Amino acid sequence: MLVFITAAALTLLISGASLTLAAASGSQNGDNAKPFSASSSDNGQDSSQVAPMIMQTMTIYNGLLTYPAPHWITSPKDVGNFKASREQTKSSFTFEQIPKTHDFENWTMLYGVYGWHLPDYDFKRFIAESLNALALGCKEQAKSKLVSAEGGSVIMTYHCAALVDPLVKNGKDTESGFLYMSHVGSSYVKVYQAWRASNKDRDTPAWPINDASVTNAIERMKRITYTPRQ
Repeated sequence: MLVFITAAALTLLISGASLTLAAASGSQNGDNAKPFSASSSDNGQDSSQVAPMIMQTMTIYNGLLTYPAPHWITSPKDVGNFKASREQTKSSFTFEQIPKTHDFENWTMLYGVYGWHLPDYDFKRFIAESLNALALGCKEQAKSKLVSAEGGSVIMTYHCAALVDPLVKNGKDTESGFLYMSHVGSSYVKVYQAWRASNKDRDTPAWPINDASVTNAIERMKRITYTPRQ
């Protein structure tokens, strides 16, 4: 069973065409994401004016994943603003994006789509192992919190306040993110939106996450669906 990207998504990756614009439906209270110490900076969008979302689709094993474009891409003119890394095996799939001006070796913003075909797993085990995999990169106990669980999918926050030394680049020693996880039968997916930043910048304008960006990230995650392929 192979992973393949639908024609529209493949066209997006190559030329930025064949996009679908969908208006976001309101906003959600960001209080569920308290592991992220929000600052008063202007990073992120005004929570009262969430921009239309550019949606993409991928067929991943037995399901069709529909999900927003990376959070730094807010209009069709921005669709070329990314670097991508893609890996695929018989039972796993990874597609990660960062802004074009960034490097994967020292990224500060990451948007990843991951898929697995795991016949011996159930959803509970998949969630636990997904969180454990992230926690391996943390020196201390990582924190995660459930944002929502409905329709066979979960959205969670993740925060590591002290990354292991090999992951610390340019003083960016923390990692914060939002995860969407779902499955169709034995096919499992994860979408991960993450930031790395310096702990010393917490509660300052340099901290990359504030109330507006938390609200926006949760709204984006709630737009994701993973449904059986036809």
